[in-house]
Amino acid sequence: MLTQHPHTSGEVGTFYNRHTDIYDRALGGNIHVGYWDDEADDSPMRAATDRLTDLVAERVAPAAGQHLIDVGCGHGSTAARIVAHHAVRITGVSVSDYQVGLANSRPLPADLPGQATFQLADAMELPFPDGSFDGAYAIESLMHMKDKRAALGHLARVLRPGGRLVIAEHHLEGDLDAEDAARMADSYAFFKIELTTDRYGALLSEAGLKIVDHTDITDNVRRSYGPMVEGWRKAARADSDAGTAREWQTAADLGQWFFDAPQLRYGLFTAVRP
Repeated sequence: MLTQHPHTSGEVGTFYNRHTDIYDRALGGNIHVGYWDDEADDSPMRAATDRLTDLVAERVAPAAGQHLIDVGCGHGSTAARIVAHHAVRITGVSVSDYQVGLANSRPLPADLPGQATFQLADAMELPFPDGSFDGAYAIESLMHMKDKRAALGHLARVLRPGGRLVIAEHHLEGDLDAEDAARMADSYAFFKIELTTDRYGALLSEAGLKIVDHTDITDNVRRSYGPMVEGWRKAARADSDAGTAREWQTAADLGQWFFDAPQLRYGLFTAVRP
């Protein structure tokens, strides 16, 4: 889920805020990829993105009364789905005041099994005491963080012993040649994909977490990418500001290459705090 620096304003803020809206439209009301069982699965986008949320929730294994943290909560759709099915309390955090405002502007029905609240907070400096949460999840948010080591260290710190962290994220598998490495560096402003599967594992272990599962679901989520790129292209055509339109077009061009790169993978990482 796309994040930005708190209280960003002006053209840059508008550009990144609108990413949230474009993802929302392209991905059926969520701002993360969808999951399809196989090529014959004809589920609509919203059902597929909800299924990705459900896969993450299953791995967190929430029990009634537990307190979870949603790291990079976006506009709150993921937390809303989880509390609609599980009697848990979720604290969603984001560094985007725009996203937090959207999440808090969509009140949840009072009769849901669980409840969710949303606040500004930086995952690289989480403002919660040690052992505050029974579980945690981060869906496509670590890819936007400059210091993933700090973020994972804070997540491990705020988990109680036995608590699970589930990460749904893009990562790399295999080496990039010089040309692709340079292009990946160009895409860093948009995607910040830099970690390999092994590096994620090393950082989780360094944070004091024990990895219990890694499942590669690249082929199951790939159908999400076309609508995302087309959303950026539509934004480029529709934006009246030439500079911002160029940014959308750059995002679309880089995204087209990025999503087709064979080294790009998408996985579910599950780790436990001993």
